[in-house]
Amino acid sequence: MQTHTVTSISKTAAHSKKGMVATKDQLSTEAGLTMLENGGNAIDAAVAACLAVGVVEPESSGIGGGGYMVFQVRDEGGVIGFPMKGPFGAKPDMYKLTGDSAVGSFGWAGVVNDENIHGYRSIAVPGSVAGLIEAHKRYGTLPLSDVVYPATRLAREGFSPEWFTLYKLGSLTEMMLRYEELGKTFMPDGTLPYGSIDNPYLLKQRNLAEVLEIIGKDGADAYYRGDIAKSIVKDIQENEGILSMDDFEKYRPFIWKNGLEFSYRGKIIRVPPYACAGITSGMTLKILNHFDIKNMGHNSPEMLHTYIWAARLAYADRFKFIADPEHADVPWNGLMSDKYSRKRASLINKDQIHNIEPGNPWDEEGRAPTKVMESSAPAPDAGTTHLAVIDSEGNAVSITNTIMSGFGSGIIPKGTGIVMNNGMMWYDPIPGRVNSIAPGKYPLNNMTPALVIGPDGIEMALGASGGRRITNCVTSLLIKMIDFDMNPQVAIDSPRVDCSSQYTDVDSQLSENIVNELKKKGHNIRVLGSANSQTGLAKFASPVAIKRDKSGYLGGVDTFHTAYAAGPN
Repeated sequence: MQTHTVTSISKTAAHSKKGMVATKDQLSTEAGLTMLENGGNAIDAAVAACLAVGVVEPESSGIGGGGYMVFQVRDEGGVIGFPMKGPFGAKPDMYKLTGDSAVGSFGWAGVVNDENIHGYRSIAVPGSVAGLIEAHKRYGTLPLSDVVYPATRLAREGFSPEWFTLYKLGSLTEMMLRYEELGKTFMPDGTLPYGSIDNPYLLKQRNLAEVLEIIGKDGADAYYRGDIAKSIVKDIQENEGILSMDDFEKYRPFIWKNGLEFSYRGKIIRVPPYACAGITSGMTLKILNHFDIKNMGHNSPEMLHTYIWAARLAYADRFKFIADPEHADVPWNGLMSDKYSRKRASLINKDQIHNIEPGNPWDEEGRAPTKVMESSAPAPDAGTTHLAVIDSEGNAVSITNTIMSGFGSGIIPKGTGIVMNNGMMWYDPIPGRVNSIAPGKYPLNNMTPALVIGPDGIEMALGASGGRRITNCVTSLLIKMIDFDMNPQVAIDSPRVDCSSQYTDVDSQLSENIVNELKKKGHNIRVLGSANSQTGLAKFASPVAIKRDKSGYLGGVDTFHTAYAAGPN
């Protein structure tokens, strides 16, 4: 009989009476804390931290990408959306297909030379600078130059990469050898930038520092309508890319008052609306509102079975219906209606899971679709960051920002230091489908930053990085923290499941009895551990979370990452 050892590693929740910052790197957390300690608010801290983490985790995020900010500042709350956008020169048939039915991490049809995954033609219009600067302009309290300064200093003076960044750089060596500017920036001596305690290596990004300094002085216009944009566009177009000055000049962030809000266990959850994963998270939790999860017991076979059902019902509708509302007729109101969630919940069989199909949310809207498009469901089968801030006044921010997969497109336009995204990878490369390419279209993305609002204001700020695994991670954490009253770190460290592929992936910490019970109910279980690993650890989405109550602020972060949570002194 074979036996195996399961190693359990955990972090201790950070605690503070004055607020909390939780990000994927200690240096970016410190950037946010500096803002709070200097009299800034949650917006100042979040923008500073987001810009800083783009410097110290350049393979995951940065000003060449896009994302969402969910916020509450005093009595005003909502979402600022700054996702990546398809260039106006993008065409449904812009990529030549290989005939492979499923390639890459998203399972789309194969494209010749992987042009949608890396290189100049994979770049979408970046939104991060527009969104972050807009947030600061509306709600920040400190001068913009002060907020940008920590990121500028880290880029100019350098930093010693943490183990996780070194691991990612090592895994992306082939990309750095392929693209000259990327290699010159992150392997300046032809080797990975690691040192020792006695002789630390400082990774400097001087071109990026100059760009950040200009943004700190002149704002978003300097990035989208000045010499920075001209340098980016010139290099891309000289290498057969399609991004243009028109794309930059016309980019504007979204401002959604309140965002997408729904009730779960008497609390209000706020997430981004439309073509992201906010609605998928909302649909999952609205279905679970019809079940007494708490009395089933945390991570019991009954609870996990019910959760998996709900998550897969939401995923089925996601790939069938969700797309940019300017390019597809989407039943937004029907999908989030109480009547529809009851219908979907009624399909859950407590004894067995079976084939799950999309529903008909058009009935709840009392209409038929204006146009029916083929589903963009991927065939069976990541670079993103998340941060959260709650300040001493109860103002809160949850940001997910991404350049897509590791080092995005792999392209740094000459002289800019900016790692550009590969946002075109989000599109279905087959024309005529709900998430196919179109000029100026926003692709369906997986980001789900969230805030939880209770009777006394903000209670939680959370989110995750990890591609399609994000939504199951966020909903699982909300269940653990709301239904089972866990603190953020305990919730993050406790086993969870993921239903974003044909498998239901489960943590190796789940007992063999629970796994067997789920298999008996028809679940296609894959136990993630050393055999299916990333740095030898289970491949689930990577979260951060903050919880606020009368005792103060608790912060939790991904244990298997250099993520860090702390409060002001």
